[in-house]
Amino acid sequence: MTFLSVMLASTFSIENIKGMDMWAQGLFVVVAGLIGVFLVLALFFLTIVVMQKIYEAATGTKPKKES
Repeated sequence: MTFLSVMLASTFSIENIKGMDMWAQGLFVVVAGLIGVFLVLALFFLTIVVMQKIYEAATGTKPKKES
């Protein structure tokens, strides 16, 4: 079973991943890991934006930009 056929198959399961070649399993892990990392980074970014909005609402001013 190839990496592309597992990604395009409508029946996505652990058994399909186990049936893939070793390089395809590694590629799957890398892709899933990168997606996870970027989701966490997006969550941190959104948290920072929300915290800045809370600060602006509490103080009535915008934070100073350091130049």
